Amino acid sequence: MENLNREKPWGIISGVRPVKHILRMRREGLCDTEIRKSLKEEYEISDKKLDIMFLVADRERDVISSLKPDSIGLYVDIPFCPSKCIYCSFASMSTQKMGKYIEPYLNALFDEIDGTKKIVSDLGLKIESVYFGGGTPTTLLSIELDSLIRKLKESFDFSNVREFTVEAGRPDTITEEKLKVLKKHGVNRISVNPQSMNDKTLKIIGRNHSADEFKKAFSLVKSYGFECINTDVIAGLPGETFDDFKYTVDEVLSLAPENITVHTMSIKRASNINLFGCNTKSAPDEEIAEMIDYSYEVLGKNEYFPYYLYRQKNILGGMENTGFSKEGMSGIYNIVMMEEISTVVSLGVGAVTKLVRPDLIERIFNFKDVIEYISRIEEIKERKNYMYDFYNF
Repeated sequence: MENLNREKPWGIISGVRPVKHILRMRREGLCDTEIRKSLKEEYEISDKKLDIMFLVADRERDVISSLKPDSIGLYVDIPFCPSKCIYCSFASMSTQKMGKYIEPYLNALFDEIDGTKKIVSDLGLKIESVYFGGGTPTTLLSIELDSLIRKLKESFDFSNVREFTVEAGRPDTITEEKLKVLKKHGVNRISVNPQSMNDKTLKIIGRNHSADEFKKAFSLVKSYGFECINTDVIAGLPGETFDDFKYTVDEVLSLAPENITVHTMSIKRASNINLFGCNTKSAPDEEIAEMIDYSYEVLGKNEYFPYYLYRQKNILGGMENTGFSKEGMSGIYNIVMMEEISTVVSLGVGAVTKLVRPDLIERIFNFKDVIEYISRIEEIKERKNYMYDFYNF
């Protein structure tokens, strides 16, 4: 058993959301000692990973208990990026190839908003978190961002919104004009993502910015006084060693963001690295495990706490992705999505609306291709009407 745990710290557990097991068993009335014993015996999870699961569950509990009845999240997808990273499998596309579709895409998105606003209002759903993802939402011009957020605020009741996140993941898309728009509209959580602080890696993975440009973008965002800045880093990027990853984490820590998300590289079926290959391989599993262990150790010492966690297929080393936050800075939307505790209404290409009741979870899918999304927007709007049936069962 112990040898198995050293080689496979997550044992034989499957599924994206391991912490859901703890939340479910707590609802069933089991104490933590009973839950730990059950998970260890059934799934052979190591004590180290069980400790992390309970830490995450405890952090999530405070956020979950604070949600209002009929609380929902609102997700908006902007599928455009300056370039496509080799590991990305999202429905995103480079502006160099697909930039001509931005205007018709926004027109279709506005149409979907119009078709969804009445449903949300009729059902009395209260939006507590808003998340702009993609893609890179800040690929849009400042005037386009302003127009989109105005449209959302005119269409939906924002009076209950506690968290408004925008992924400004690519430093090369961040400008003063865009930050002024986001600040004006009440965005209070923003992601600026280096992924790596090593320039050689940034070139390999297809990002058109340097580590120094990330630092400048981070400093600019910081100067606007956003309540929470998140940064993403990835363990196991092609060609990176433990020392490369350690350097990235240490450099990000020196900037003191409120959130740091540590991803482990996952080779996804639709990513360019899988479809076309890559000249540089990732580190061996043992070294990737050391990277993840280091992130927990050093972030813990600097008072960052794990607050959500998920695993993916084909994740290197059998590891996990973990969001860390300073005290009181846990991301509401991330917890809602990860633990599937309330509905998320999603708008845009490739977006998936997740409908949640205590006894049932169902999904409404949007088309993943931007051209199909634009041409079949009436069908997408019609699909959303299923929300009436789901809530009025």
